[in-house]
Amino acid sequence: MNSKGNVIIFILIAFAAVLLLPPLIITVFPAAKYLFALIMVFIIWSTVRGYLGDGILTYLFTGILIYFLVIKWLTVTSSLFVFQILLGVGFGSVIMWGVGTRFR
Repeated sequence: MNSKGNVIIFILIAFAAVLLLPPLIITVFPAAKYLFALIMVFIIWSTVRGYLGDGILTYLFTGILIYFLVIKWLTVTSSLFVFQILLGVGFGSVIMWGVGTRFR
């Protein structure tokens, strides 16, 4: 039996589960909504301040991004944030594993 294509199906199911996990957590635990929103606000603020510095444009862009990404589309943004964190951890661990095996 040829089962090579099943791995791709399992990976797609896992990605879908990861993307559906934050909205499920937000609906089951209402306090998690505020936690996700607070984390998003700090991430947006630090990213915009890193690019634009301290000034009026920082407040303007931060306010616009917070309105759209945190207030209007929190479930989508939180899903993508969790997905980004998992991808970052995955790629980072692969890089560390590769460096570790290189110097043995």
